[in-house]
This record gives sequence, structure tokens and C-alpha cells, in this order.
Amino acid sequence: MSFIKRFVNSTINILGKLRVKVNKIISLFSEAGRTNGYVETLGNKADTVHLRIKDNSEKSLKRAFEFNAKNAIGRMGLGKVVCAIDVTGELYFGRNGGINVRQIKHENGAEESFSYVVLEIIKPHSVPLMAIPYKQGDDLTTIVKELLDYARNLRIIIEAVLFDRGFYIGDLIQYLNDNRMKYLIFVPENDAMKNYIAQTDKFAYFNHIMKWNKYKSTWETPVKIVIIWDKIWRKGKEIEYYWIFATNLQHSISLIKTYKQRWQIETDFRVHDEARIKTRSNIPIVRYFYFLTSLVLMSNWQVNRIQHPEVPFKRYLKNIEYIFANEIT
Repeated sequence: MSFIKRFVNSTINILGKLRVKVNKIISLFSEAGRTNGYVETLGNKADTVHLRIKDNSEKSLKRAFEFNAKNAIGRMGLGKVVCAIDVTGELYFGRNGGINVRQIKHENGAEESFSYVVLEIIKPHSVPLMAIPYKQGDDLTTIVKELLDYARNLRIIIEAVLFDRGFYIGDLIQYLNDNRMKYLIFVPENDAMKNYIAQTDKFAYFNHIMKWNKYKSTWETPVKIVIIWDKIWRKGKEIEYYWIFATNLQHSISLIKTYKQRWQIETDFRVHDEARIKTRSNIPIVRYFYFLTSLVLMSNWQVNRIQHPEVPFKRYLKNIEYIFANEIT
């Protein structure tokens, strides 16, 4: 049984308990991703699929996705890895999304989105490991802790976790310190950071105390702040720039190069957006299912790229669509 076939049976059959042919469903999903089309438009099985998906929970979807992630790790022979965590979303154009969506800046006519916090291996190869819905009112740190607890139980050695500035959170840094996890966080420029920059020529580090509130109490977390002078291009001209990092990695200018590896997850988000499985359903569990299914297809594409690096994602989807549409079951 092929790797992709195991994926189909371990996700679709377990998750949806579908009575329609799984091969046709996977072919439909692949076509929807390749054409950026709606599953409701491309096939007549969407109602049946959605009916079964609604019987499932987030927990069951995560469990099935974990099965695929572990298989991808094994097939790619991954050991020591660098991970990144970031937030992405799918625009919501309905009304009264409530707590299932998040408020966002106005984008393409939408002010809300179905958002997800994604954990991904970004080095030596890109592999999505898990995604969790991020709804209005959810605590971001709690979700990140769940993702990292999950990652620590996988058969990988996490050399570092990279975060954007939205994750400069005292509670999260305390968790990372307590669990002896290596991290690199891009820090937003506030008054304290401006003071450190004023004391920096080319390179410096400072012992900083973060104060944060939880359970109606104030907590303090020690963190190492590293300031690195650089020159970058912005709006067509070269300007001086100071990188600000919170980290427990070795202090050196190579932190800039390390942090730029995080951009891989943003690149993968763009690839995902270009081949997203669209649905007209605004049921949260259905949207989550399709989001995870897209990540599973991306994961399997990354495995395929080890032997066929020349095959882009959409061509891979076309191949999968053809194989499953014509496979005799």
C-alpha cells in the first residue's frame, strides 16, 4: 500500500467514515487545490463529505493528522530539526462569525478569518507538523504550549524554535525556559528596546526582565536580548537597521541568518494559499478539516520532492488527482 494510500485510509476513512469511494474524494480534493476551486462546484459529494465531517471533533482530526506527520518524518529521515510557529488564516466573508473567527485588518473585503496556529519543521526540509484553530478569545500561549508539548513527543530533536514578533510573550518565554527549549524570537521595538539600541554600536546583549500578568498576579521572566546592527534594503534604498531578538541561543551575528530561516513558513503559507481547498461551508470543523487536508497534501508533496525536486506543488496535485480518479477499487 503506497504512502499516499495509507494517508487516505488513515484520515478520510477514520475521520469521515465515508460510504463514497475514498479515491474519488481525494481526487476531488486534489482538483480543488490545483484549481483553487470550491469542492461544492467541482463534485457532487460535498454534502456527504460535510455531513460525516461534522460528526468528528478537533481531537480526532488532530490524531489523524499526527499519523501523517509521523509518517512524513520517518520517510524523510528527519532527526535534528529547526521549527517555526506562526499564525495564518482563511478570510471569512459571512456575517456574525462569532467566536469561531478572529477579527483582522480589512483585507479583500473581509474583516474576519478562520485562523490557525501552525507548527512546521523548516530545516532541513519543510514539513507541517500540526495546526490548531485560533478562535476569538483563545489564548495564543496556551495553543503554542500544546503544539510544543506535541512536538516534544515526536521522534525529532528540536534544535530551535523560531517566532515572529507576535510571540514575544512572557508566559511563553517562561515555558520555553522551564522546558529547556532553544528559541529565537523577533522582538517588537518598544521603549525598553530603544534604550538598548541606544547603548549598542554594532552588537550587544542585555539581561532583560519581562513583566507579565496571569491569574491576577504579576510575574517576572529573565530573558536575554540581543541587538545586532545591520543594513537592509527598504523601499529601494539601503538603510541602517537594528535586529532585536529574545533568545537563549549562542549570541552572534549569525542569529540574523538563523531567524531568516523562519521566512520559510511564510513562503509555505503562500504556497498553501495558492492551492487551498475552498469550501462554501462556514462550519468550523469543516473548515478545519479542509485546512488540515491541504497541509497533508503539502506534507506528502515535500516527501515526494526528495526524489522529484523538479515537481511543483500544483503539478503534484494534478498527478494525485489523475492517479486517484483512475485507480480501480
